[in-house]
Amino acid sequence: MKKVFLVSILMVLVSLSSFAQAKPKVGVAIDMGLSIVAEVDRYNIVLGDTGVAVDYKIVTGKFDDTTPLTWYVAGGGWAGWDHGFGLRVPLGVTWFFAKRWDLYGQVQPVADFDNEFDFSVDAAVGVRFAF
Repeated sequence: MKKVFLVSILMVLVSLSSFAQAKPKVGVAIDMGLSIVAEVDRYNIVLGDTGVAVDYKIVTGKFDDTTPLTWYVAGGGWAGWDHGFGLRVPLGVTWFFAKRWDLYGQVQPVADFDNEFDFSVDAAVGVRFAF
């Protein structure tokens, strides 16, 4: 677990120059367990009690201009939960319910590559505050 955490921190630091102009969001979620979450630019970072996940929002859009809802499709990877690692493809919706606050929910197909290939579909829900 320590290696996963250190590699995650290193990845964030290497990408720090691209994050300098971004407006970060931080919050909590139920995403493969209780997790601290952050959104920086197009990256979603999930730090759970026993694992980490990083997703990149590939496509984003609005349902219409009158609703405070957006949708996204992301791709990323995870490591640590059940001592495994794999890929995931979150499909989500974000609701901007108050100034600087959002609530999001997503469904994510997950591929697990640790001992043998396993496929599942997980879900997540969280709330974030924008700085």
